[in-house]
Amino acid sequence: MHTFHKLFFILSFTTSLVSPASAQTYRNTIGLSLGTFRLRMLDQQASVLEYTGRALPLVGLTYRHQSERARFNLRLSGGVGEMNPTRFGARTYTTPTGDGNEFSYQISSTMYAFNLEADYLRRIGPVEPTKLSTWVGGSLRESVWYADEVGNFPWLVNTATLSPVVQTDYAFQPNHSLSLRLDMAVLGLITRAIWAGYPKSTDDSNVAAYFKQGTRPTAVGKLGHVNVQFGYSYRLSPRMSVGATYRARYVSYPVPRPVRAVSSSVSLEGEVNF
Repeated sequence: MHTFHKLFFILSFTTSLVSPASAQTYRNTIGLSLGTFRLRMLDQQASVLEYTGRALPLVGLTYRHQSERARFNLRLSGGVGEMNPTRFGARTYTTPTGDGNEFSYQISSTMYAFNLEADYLRRIGPVEPTKLSTWVGGSLRESVWYADEVGNFPWLVNTATLSPVVQTDYAFQPNHSLSLRLDMAVLGLITRAIWAGYPKSTDDSNVAAYFKQGTRPTAVGKLGHVNVQFGYSYRLSPRMSVGATYRARYVSYPVPRPVRAVSSSVSLEGEVNF
């Protein structure tokens, strides 16, 4: 919680330096977020065990350009943590060395989560100020989940997707607003382990071979990829706002063996308009 307190202190201090409110309309926004990330997955290609991961903090950076009719959003987020079997956690193994002694080692997987998203939205309906507004458009997303010890092997699920987006904003008070966003991938590329578990190549490095042999084009009939986002925002001034956002994602894919994963994050956010 110390990280969250620092964020609010920085936002409050910066607000005190901002000039008095004016009627000016700002087209650009930069935002910073800090939060937590959780991942729960069962990848039958990698292990018979369900794994749970957590990253703290999850750091995010956003940029938005908007007009009365359109919005362009760019968001980058990432974090590092641990991922271990849900039932067992980090495990310690002891092996006799043959001289009457024992050698012990622990398996605890480091997890990396990375997400890059760009979307373009258009407003539906009149542009006159109303409490409720709806936006539709499309999103491009690149997402990476990686852990170095899942079933004693590196584990990776990388997705690059194209999704239609629907978002609704509700300004229930002059300085308070809620937003709800939903998108579902219709086309994509997914990278994960092949049938052999780990690729081998005489021409490529291990990383290049992994992506060459394990990347497949896919579509909505085979790829399950749904994102839901719920947010709250409080406007401190025409230039600044703070809030919180909850994001959840479901991913599934059947080849070479089924994988299902659910991720979620909760972030405190601050934005500056210019």
